[in-house]
Amino acid sequence: MATTGNGAHGGIALRFNEATKLQYINLDNKPPLYKVYPGLRAISLPDVAELQGPQMPTLAAIKGDDAAGSSAPLTLEKLTTLLYHSAAVIRRRQLSDGEVHYRAAASAGALYPTEIYVVCGDLEGLRAGVYHFNPRDCTLARLRNGDLRRWVASAVGDHAAYPASLVFTTVFWRSAWKYRERGYRYCYWDLGTIASNMLATGNAENLSVRLNFGFVDRMLTGYMGIDGQTEAPSLVASLGTPDGMLPDGPGDVPGALPQESNDLAAGAIEYPMSAALHAASPLQTHEDLSNWNAAVANAAQSEKDELDGTGDRFRPLRSGSDGAFDAGVDIGAIESAGLGDCIRSRGSTRRFSRDPIPWEAFRSVVDAAGSGMNAPGVEGGYGSTLSLYFIVNAVEGLEPGAYYYNPFYNGLRLLKSGDFREMAGHLGFEQALPADAAAVAFITADLQQIERDLGPRGYRMAQTLAGIIGGRLYLGMHALGLGATGLTFFDDSVVEFFSPHAAGQSAVFVVPMGAQGVPNRVRPFRSQVAVSLDSRARGAGQEA
Repeated sequence: MATTGNGAHGGIALRFNEATKLQYINLDNKPPLYKVYPGLRAISLPDVAELQGPQMPTLAAIKGDDAAGSSAPLTLEKLTTLLYHSAAVIRRRQLSDGEVHYRAAASAGALYPTEIYVVCGDLEGLRAGVYHFNPRDCTLARLRNGDLRRWVASAVGDHAAYPASLVFTTVFWRSAWKYRERGYRYCYWDLGTIASNMLATGNAENLSVRLNFGFVDRMLTGYMGIDGQTEAPSLVASLGTPDGMLPDGPGDVPGALPQESNDLAAGAIEYPMSAALHAASPLQTHEDLSNWNAAVANAAQSEKDELDGTGDRFRPLRSGSDGAFDAGVDIGAIESAGLGDCIRSRGSTRRFSRDPIPWEAFRSVVDAAGSGMNAPGVEGGYGSTLSLYFIVNAVEGLEPGAYYYNPFYNGLRLLKSGDFREMAGHLGFEQALPADAAAVAFITADLQQIERDLGPRGYRMAQTLAGIIGGRLYLGMHALGLGATGLTFFDDSVVEFFSPHAAGQSAVFVVPMGAQGVPNRVRPFRSQVAVSLDSRARGAGQEA
């Protein structure tokens, strides 16, 4: 006789039915967009409206050549400028269902999984301590008193006495709520777009910002009062010029935090693959950290782009619109908006026109996006960790087709000629945006090699670096009066399209770019590629 299988949560049939229901996103368990500490006083930062803000042209700020080798003293005003233009709410809009907040950097689904903590010595107007940054009202909550920078210094293995460090953490449920297992990727993309704003703002403010992808995770979790699972450290940025060296921090966390925050995990659903991946990624000891940093440095020495060469189908970014050699990419020759104005007016493009964009604009943004980052292993650019491909639809003076950007020779290699608008729309998850865009950037990575050389933590770094490159493309295009947006994609189809050159790669991030359409609203789209795939799925072309 068949058993009923009834239990506390119903029988197997009922459980299956519950698990396979279709519904809109469950708004009842949507996580809070802001972490707050109800028992702590909000410490106001200087009024951003009264600060001049970063005035450097955006392309120059992204590229950062003028900021190399120098750093102004870190002040509370500069710290505020950095935090505001990296992650704060920059605009508010009242809709019928309530107020919507727009922040300085792009976020998948506007879910903002990144939190920021400030660890500083004494600054004029701010006592030494550990603080949490609230992007909604641009305030700080003091979590710990005293100069505790040595704990962060010990965690990153760099005991230089930087005036302050920013510890970025990720609240995974914020993205998983909408994007489920795939949301783990999006968390690091969003971290990257914030980091791209922060690096550019640091350059514009003549303030050194050094990124640390490697750190001993457990030394930061208890220190910040987080569990390392639902919220975990993801990046450390050291600010300013160090003044001497800090002593080693003791191994024990300096006591529990006196105040708890709102419950960020209420109603969270566990996604086991994401949890297992993250559990495998922390560095447990200083020896692990040293070995990982050495592996990153070794991976950065790859010769793949030098060996890839140039040839007849290669177009240097140094060439002019007619293809002739042009001595260099002078980003000062093209006018771009000031960084502060660019960030404060930033928004995702929802529709592109099909108008061509100037070669000068395209090459200047691509050149700036590939510039170096102040982080171990990527000082000269993103190097061997990532690859950048393009489908070019309408760039003046550039033949339509599929291209590979070679950072070693700073130019584009034509892989195949043709009109690939329909294909771009299909690869971009059947959306009109990449079909209509002037060009579409496809960021890829050799994830097999990255995991082999750098372990699961290398996956985190690759996704973050892709977010930084995407964020730079985004800012650069917007600064020139053009548009950009980030997209999801059909993973394997992207690699197949750019193969054999992209064989062994994995798609990581996609950014369409071009002239913004009017009205700036999503256009319905269905590619011929999808029509053909659907026909074949229904049996077309098969023998009876």
